[in-house]
Amino acid sequence: MYNGFKKNKKYFLFIMTILLIGLVGGIIFFLVQKSDLREDIKNLLLNMNNYHYNAILKDLIITSILLVLSFFVIGIPLGLFYLFYEGLSIGFMLITFLVTYSFKGLIYMIIYLLVNKLIPLILMAFFMQKIINIGRLMIGFLIYKKDHLIRDKIIINFKNALYILVFILIFDIIIYFLSPFIFQNLVFLIK
Repeated sequence: MYNGFKKNKKYFLFIMTILLIGLVGGIIFFLVQKSDLREDIKNLLLNMNNYHYNAILKDLIITSILLVLSFFVIGIPLGLFYLFYEGLSIGFMLITFLVTYSFKGLIYMIIYLLVNKLIPLILMAFFMQKIINIGRLMIGFLIYKKDHLIRDKIIINFKNALYILVFILIFDIIIYFLSPFIFQNLVFLIK
């Protein structure tokens, strides 16, 4: 995995930039809301008592759609937009918990994000790389009709994307069962 990061520094810097822009956008989005809407969000959080994380279906649907659409090249911009959206939601959650529960809420949300989102986001970055490769190679395949080398590269990237998708789903299933135990012990931070 480290070699994958080292080999593709510019790509991962680009992905981190998209996530960072989304994160800042999520913070700004919360701050520009009307005060009564912010109060409603805070009250909703204060009354919640279940922070069970379930991303199994969401990740399965989104990654499958992106993988299929990568063969039509449209999966590339949609995948990048999805990463921006993930950054936006992370920024929104961080500022919401900070405003609602102060510093302890921020600590809780950082732990929550590290446990639930860090590994899927890393895997999603690798998944996006495979999608970009498929889209790029499909253009080459259409231009250089019946090039077996390009076709083989498309198949390899497709298989690798499927493996990453399976790893994301396995992680989501594990987190689905472990998350409640972890965060029941950390609930003191937000009470």
